[in-house]
Amino acid sequence: MVVCTKLLDVKNLHTSFFTHLGEVQAIRDVSFGLDKGEIIGIVGESGSGKSVTSLSIMGLLAYPGRVKDGEILFNGEDLLKKKKSEMRKIQGDHIAMIFQDPMTSLNPVFTVGQQIAESLERHEHLNKNDAWKKAEDMLELVGIPRERAIEYPHQFSGGMKQRVIIAIALACSPQLLIADEPTTALDVTIQADIIDLLKDIQKEFGMAVIMITHD
Repeated sequence: MVVCTKLLDVKNLHTSFFTHLGEVQAIRDVSFGLDKGEIIGIVGESGSGKSVTSLSIMGLLAYPGRVKDGEILFNGEDLLKKKKSEMRKIQGDHIAMIFQDPMTSLNPVFTVGQQIAESLERHEHLNKNDAWKKAEDMLELVGIPRERAIEYPHQFSGGMKQRVIIAIALACSPQLLIADEPTTALDVTIQADIIDLLKDIQKEFGMAVIMITHD
């Protein structure tokens, strides 16, 4: 029996997009590993396949994208062999993702507290009251007063929106956090604050982090 010591082990990953003009190879033979509690960076220019790599890991590739070959082992289990229902349990519970643009990642018609609580109700099966209390706790964790849970996304600055996104991602205490260029749409000073916040949270929770960036 082979014992897997890595939290995440990506082996010879090939991902392509199949268009009417033919196959576009986005990722060719990518391999890397990540231990529990470790931070690694994926760095490359725009269009080099960084985000496609993260979407391949999360099982969130949209048509016409498809993983052609390789393995994505998480705790020793190949995510590419999981059913969609099994992946939904892993997404959020065990692997969470922060997307590039906080402006489009939040639903404008729900309060930020509702959006964090929804994740907790779905994945941790908390009742509404407990989910709301934990949502307020998560906001405080990322430096937002709990009283602001009743406010809507348009009432927050770009940096504060990204903190809300981080709170949603961390709500279910994932083992792995994928941060896909989380500071792209933010001012330089705010970028530094967000990076420092992610580092502090990583130390506190001991989770593994993949930081994707072109900087």
